[in-house]
Amino acid sequence: MAGLSDTDPRVARMQIELLRQSSPARRFTLMAGWSKMLLHASYQEVRQRLSDEREAKLEWVRRQYGAEVAERLEKQLCS
Repeated sequence: MAGLSDTDPRVARMQIELLRQSSPARRFTLMAGWSKMLLHASYQEVRQRLSDEREAKLEWVRRQYGAEVAERLEKQLCS
């Protein structure tokens, strides 16, 4: 595996082989878990930086879905 990694190349190859041998259902479950973890981590990063929870949520939505979606959400929250 090219790139920056602290995983031993032999271990990385073994991980990839195990993923290849996994059923589609297992791979989907892993992907869903990783996605959930990454979304949570990205929100926590914004939340730590911004003290106001409402502003943090809007900033997170802006980063994930774009300014237009965040603006529409903000309008809904204000009405």
